[in-house]
Amino acid sequence: MAEGLKDDIAVTPAFEELMSGACYCLALRRASRRMIRLYDKVLEEHGLTIAQFSLLPWIHAMKRPTVQRLAEKAQMDQSTLSRGLALLERDGFVTSDVDPEDRRKRILRLTDEGRRRMVAAAEAWKQAQDEVATAMEGVSMADLMRDVGRLGE
Repeated sequence: MAEGLKDDIAVTPAFEELMSGACYCLALRRASRRMIRLYDKVLEEHGLTIAQFSLLPWIHAMKRPTVQRLAEKAQMDQSTLSRGLALLERDGFVTSDVDPEDRRKRILRLTDEGRRRMVAAAEAWKQAQDEVATAMEGVSMADLMRDVGRLGE
């Protein structure tokens, strides 16, 4: 094998950096998957995933939330959001009605069970938040949230 080659692949500094595990994107993806598993685990007893749970407070807080407006607020594409909303509707946490002002749109509303589930699940969510903060002892969570937020801009 020629120097600087590994299995006929030129080993450049960029390739070496990639192979070292220093890829920001992959590290964030790995951390994101771990976080999702943690939050999903504590929310499971409430019949929710973190993706579903995160929609409930938005629906509750918004005035006349439509799928389009919720997608903007949650920074999701409408098809992904619609699939998640279909599960929440199936489980009786959310209802949707045709918007009388624009029949192409649906207005979302939490059901009584959806409100109860949101409040109860918030306690489980807080448990996950506390677990993350404990695991990150010595790290300013406010700084971390600010810095991660900048990546999402």
